[in-house]
Order: sequence, then structure tokens, then C-alpha cells
Amino acid sequence: MKPARPELLAPAGSMEALRAAVENGADAVYLGAHAFSARGYAANFSDKELEEAIDYAHLRGVKVYVTVNTLLRDGEMEAALNLLCRLKEMGSDAILVQDIGLLSLGRQYVPDLPLHASTQMTLHNSEGALFTKELGIERIVLSRECSLEEIKRIGETSGLETEAFIHGALCISYSGQCLLSSIIGGRSGNRGYCAQPCRKGYRLKKDGKTVKTEGTYLLSPKDLNSSPCIPALLKTGISSLKIEGRMKRPEYVAGVVGTYSRLLDRCLEDRKKCSVSREEAESLEQLFNRGFTEGYFVKNPRGELMSRLRPYNRGVFAGTVKSYDRKSRRVTVELKASLSAGDGILFAGTDREGREEKEEGWVIRQMYRGNKPVKQANSGDTVEIPFNVEVRPGSPVYRTLDKGLMDTLEKSYTSETSLRKIPVLMKAGVWEGKPLELTLWDYDSNSVTVKSEYVVEKALRQPGKKEQLARQFSKLGNTGFEPETIDVDVHGEVFVPVKEINQLRNHAVTELEKLRIVRGKRKPCPEPGITLPELVACPRPEWEHPEQPLLAVSVYSPGELEEAIDGGADLLYYGEGLFCSGKGRDRDKAIHFEADYERAVRMVRAAGRKVYFKTPRIVKDPEMPAVSEILEAAKALAADGVLVSNLGVFRLAKARGVPVILDSPLNVFNSYTLDFFCKRGAEKVTLSPELTLEEIKPLAAAGPSEAIVHGRLELMESEHCVVGGLLGGKKERCTAPCRNGNYSLVDEKNYEFPLVMDPACRMHLLNSKALCMLEHVPKLLETRVASIRIETLGMSGEEKEEQGIRKLTRMYRAAIDNYLKKGKAGTGTCDKLGKGFTTGHYFRGVK
Repeated sequence: MKPARPELLAPAGSMEALRAAVENGADAVYLGAHAFSARGYAANFSDKELEEAIDYAHLRGVKVYVTVNTLLRDGEMEAALNLLCRLKEMGSDAILVQDIGLLSLGRQYVPDLPLHASTQMTLHNSEGALFTKELGIERIVLSRECSLEEIKRIGETSGLETEAFIHGALCISYSGQCLLSSIIGGRSGNRGYCAQPCRKGYRLKKDGKTVKTEGTYLLSPKDLNSSPCIPALLKTGISSLKIEGRMKRPEYVAGVVGTYSRLLDRCLEDRKKCSVSREEAESLEQLFNRGFTEGYFVKNPRGELMSRLRPYNRGVFAGTVKSYDRKSRRVTVELKASLSAGDGILFAGTDREGREEKEEGWVIRQMYRGNKPVKQANSGDTVEIPFNVEVRPGSPVYRTLDKGLMDTLEKSYTSETSLRKIPVLMKAGVWEGKPLELTLWDYDSNSVTVKSEYVVEKALRQPGKKEQLARQFSKLGNTGFEPETIDVDVHGEVFVPVKEINQLRNHAVTELEKLRIVRGKRKPCPEPGITLPELVACPRPEWEHPEQPLLAVSVYSPGELEEAIDGGADLLYYGEGLFCSGKGRDRDKAIHFEADYERAVRMVRAAGRKVYFKTPRIVKDPEMPAVSEILEAAKALAADGVLVSNLGVFRLAKARGVPVILDSPLNVFNSYTLDFFCKRGAEKVTLSPELTLEEIKPLAAAGPSEAIVHGRLELMESEHCVVGGLLGGKKERCTAPCRNGNYSLVDEKNYEFPLVMDPACRMHLLNSKALCMLEHVPKLLETRVASIRIETLGMSGEEKEEQGIRKLTRMYRAAIDNYLKKGKAGTGTCDKLGKGFTTGHYFRGVK
């Protein structure tokens, strides 16, 4: 049995890109409105343009999904819901969402609008998929780190439609789990404004000393190209194959969509033909590449994932510099690919040891072969190109733009003759003395019948023949339709002017176009505008603010646990085994927690405090049994509960009856999301570290919340380990160099970001500066959060000696107690703890 063809889903950052996608074989497109789109820097679409785009696509049998996939502030929720209402009325086929608050409210206020879970929701396990299914989600966009086996398992277990990226740019971090752009420049990836700091240069340091590496772009992945994986992807039962690129030009969309559309057709026709041709492969490479990778579909690519030498498009290798003539200012190039006038090229300069040191771009205006001007040259030719900058012999030359290819692709979506045609069945009735009649219907059950005002006359000379009339009726020309069958029923000897046939046919086409567009529309929302209650004004009856806010401390060893208790912590989050620290790290087991939980509970109970066991942020299906052990340990040892960081573990914990506090990776950014999780059984919710003090107030009023006030924020979690990729050898199994030494990344401004690895070989990048809100504790308590937290992950040995978890905890304990007793700030300040602290986003916020 042949697998069904999955949907080919294309990006559309503009109307031109939309046309390019449709004309080149996309089954669906995804695009963004001007607001609340995860590609805030794309052109995106106004309301009027959205409706035009949806109508254009629906006319041609293509679905349209609109991205409303950013985190929302309280004050933005009404506007977002009203946008959903307008999109519903316009006929959008589905909406992609990230924000849980919007998801839950969308199901309540716009129940008949299909919702898809964005990749920003970090869905990577079956439990998480089932959680979204219970909320009414129809399709999930899986994390890019999911393998073919995991895609298949999640789809079969959940029964949901699954969608995965197959081509384009990759993020080094799990989507939805990156704060790097946010912390560095205030541009939040969760809000659609990622500034891509991962494409900048970094140095690797071990124990304070720089490690020599090949290339400096240590966080910059290659581009995904899964064309070799398409046969295996088809076997997973995946519903949709998604191409990245809403920031790309229309020609890119046309070329990539066309290639994958043809590939899918060939695969379903004959498995032996299921590969791209040499010309198609070169076209994909030419359109845009930082080098290609198959990502995580088949295996962990380790170091092969990365494009460390360059973070941008290089195009196709075109030849090598033979010499440079300073007098004529011409560079002589021996070609390995064709070049034409108008092509863009890049000279990658090399030093005497052959290392790339500088690059110069150029558009070919003139080119000479044997001193004769030529417009085109082929592989094997030697040509001279005027160029004002001296280039070393041996330097590689790349063709960054193929003008001929771009012109061809542009014609595919700008030509007056549409490439995308909808097959229609035609039946015409021609009766003497009656009006002409024409019926058109398509395979989507749309049918129109029109009659002419003209009355068919009796032929005075030569009557119209059935074949002639059929040819004239079937001339659909530049319309979006093509006749599959035409049946003309002729009665009598008739004469019909060509003009009358054309008018009737054009009328029928117009009516069928209207019908195809109108059938996608939906009724407007019952009310002209949605107005939401402010949860701060009507808090949940069962929620009462505690008289005294609590102090939580997150620790990772029995010694740290003892210090936090002695320092006066009320809540202890215990996570021994979640991270690898010190020397002699055991990397042989994927995730296996061997913490002495029983001892930890005894210590905490003896001090009259509460303890919650920490669980990982990322948990693949094979790792879920180990997390189940933590849940069972929490129940068996009568711990107070667990701290969870993903939707799947939240669902599993609630099913096992284990009390839950939600951690910050779940990106709770508004009071509606907080209210949702509290009603679903969360004891308390840790707020997004991207919120300001003012933005926290309505959330703290809506339910029990916690704010992180001290420690190095985790800026990303990555399936790729920089240390292992660089130093772990070339074989598939890493030699685990991180067992010995402490590693960090240093950016171009000399800020140092510590790296922490976990037993699953995932990399955690921590902020270069520790968050410190010690002197601002009164302002935090005035927001009425239920607790504040100290995070100790990533504290260096020096920091532990200088500050000490006991001392640090005591200072925050004193700050809380002093404010509660005296109503003012204490004497503790961050300066007393050292230098280089930050207040994060509490006072500046994010875009």
C-alpha cells in the first residue's frame, strides 16, 4: 500500500512569495499578520492583504495557515482574539499558536477555528502531544530535534496530525526555549523578534583558557535539507512537510517548493525515483545554504550539524583563483561551474596557510575568455573578471547568485499564464430557441450553472458542430481552471456566435471562482468584538495571597541542600542528577537519576521546610520512564511534589497524582495562561523571566506565582553539545571531553557564557551575568508574588566560596523579613556579593 502524500507546506512572507509557493506546487502556505507573528521582521500581511491572500489560495485549492504564535501580554490578548475572529471570518484554514492562554481562550471564544500547536511550544514527546489534544489542538509542529522514529511514535500515540520542518534554517536551541536574543539585546524570540545572536562569533574556553577551534561561529547550524530522507519520512505517517523561510525572497520559495513538490510526486509514483536530480540538488544549494545537514531525522549529527566557518549563504563553489593582474585589475579564475553576466560571486581570500581570512562580493558586469568579452562561461573554462581588490591565488570563488535561475523562477509566479490549474468538468447545452447553458464543477463539490440572455438561433448556412462548440467552450485560457472533460449537448441545427460562447464561459468561470472563495468563509463571531475580563479584577475564589511570601532555592547536591536550609529557605527544589558537574562525569547513561531523594526529604522535613523534586526541561519518550521514577519517588517519600518544565511531564504528573509547580520554561507570560494552569491543577506557576515588574502584577493577582530573583538564567537548551561536537572526535559516539574541565563560550564583546551539560548530552547555555534583585526585593514583594527563587545552577567554585549558598540565602531571607517587619529595603546589596550582576528584564522588558 502506497503511503498517502503528506501536505507540502510553504512559507509566505509576502504576496509575491505566496504566489511563488502556490504556482510551484504547495498544498498549503503559512503566513503572518502584522501583529503576533513569530517572524516580526518579515513583511507580513495587513487585514486586507490577509483576505486577498486567503482568497487567492483558496481559489487555487491551497490552504492557508496564519501564525499568531508569540507570547502575549495581558493587554494584547483581546486584540489577538479579535484577530482570530477576523481570520475565522476570512476563511483561514487554521491558526498556529504558542501562547497557552490564547489557545484556551481561542477554544472558548472561537471554537470552530482549527488551531495548530507551533514549534514554539516545544512539543517533543507523546505526553505533551496528548496534553494539546485535550485542549482541542488538531495538529502539532514537532521540535526539529525529533527523529523519524519519534515522529512516528508521537503521531501514532496521540492520533494528532504531525508536522515537521524539512528544509531551511535551523535553530541551535529547542524552539521556545531560547532567551539569548532577549537577554543580550531585548529582542525576544518568543515575541517574534529574534536578532539571531547564535550567528555571531564565539570562542570556546576550558578552565579559563581559550581552546583553538576550526571556525568561530560555534552556535551557527547548517541549513536543513531533508530531501534524502523523504522516503523514510513518508513511512512515519507524517501529515505535513514544512519549509522554513518567511524571511526569504520569492524566488527561493519557488525553487525549494517546486523541487520538493516534484520529489514527492516521484516518490509516490516509484520509490526507485525518490531522489533529487543533480540539477535540483545544485538549485537547492544555489538558492541558499550555509552547508546542508539532514538534522536529527536519522541520527544525532554531532559536529556535522554546524557551519562554524561562516554563518551566511555561500552559494555554489564556482572555481579557484589562478592569478591577479594588478595592472589590468583582473582576476583569473579556473571555473568548476558556469558563470554568466549578472551572476553574483564571492572571493573567499586565504592566507599563506590556506585559511580563509577575508571575503569580497561582486556582481559580474564583464567577463573575458582569451581576451574576448563573453556573456557566459562553463565549467573547465578559464576567465578573467575585472575586480578592484587583489585576491590571492588559490582562493575559492563561489557563485552566490545565479541570475538565469532567478529569472526562470521569477517567471514561474509572475507569468500571465498560471501554472496552477484546477481541473473542472464542463457540460454545455445548446438548444435551438433556448438560452445557452453551461455547467462547471470541480472535485471539491463546487458546481455552477449559468444561462445566457442570448437565445440560440437556427443556422442559416452551416450549423455549428459539436466538436467545434466543445473546443470553443473549453478555451479557459489564463484562468485558474483547465477542462478535464467537456460534454456539449446539441439539439437542432444551431448557430452560436463565438462572442456569446465566450461571454457565457467567462460568466461561469467567474461564478465558480466566487463559489470556491465563498465556501471557505465562516460566520463572524457572535459579538462585534471580544472583551475579556481582567483576572486581576476577578481573582479565582480559591486563591488567597499568602501573608508572607516564601523563599525558594534550587539546588543540585546534598551539600547545597543543607546550605540552603541553614540559610532560611522555605522551599527547596532538589535536582541532583539533572546536570553533570565537576570531574569524572558519567556520560554512559542517557538519563538516570541516582540522587539520594530519601536523605533529601529527611533533611528538609527535619527543618520543617518543603521539598519538590526537579524534572528535566526536555524529555523524549525513551527518557520518560526515568522521569516516572522521580514522580514515583516523590509519592513514595511523601515529598511535597515536583517542579516540571514541559507539558508532557505536567500531564504525567497530574495523572499520577503528584503535586506540581510549573517552572519558567513553560513561558507563562500573561494572567490567562497562569489562570489556565492553576485551574488544571498547578499549585504554583513560575513566571517568564522576560516580564517586567509592572507586567508581573496582574499575573500575581490571578494566581499563585513565583519569580526567579537570583542566579544565572538558562538562555538555551540544545540537543547539540558544542564541546562534544568540537572535541569529541569524528565518530558517531562522542568521547565525552566534558568529563574533565569547565567550559564556556565567549562572545565578540568578551562576555563569558558558562556551559553545563546533562546526562542526556544536551547542552545548557547560561547567562554571562547572574541575575541579582537583592536590593529590589521590596519592589518584587509589592507585586504580590507568592514566592521568589534563588537559582544556583552554574555557580562557579569561586562564586560558591565568595558568596556561598548559605550566605546568599540568608541575605534574601533578611531582605524579605526586613521588608515585612519594617516596610522598607534591607542593607543587603548585590555589590556585597561581587560584581557583574544584572537585573534582567525586570526594569527593561522585551520587544
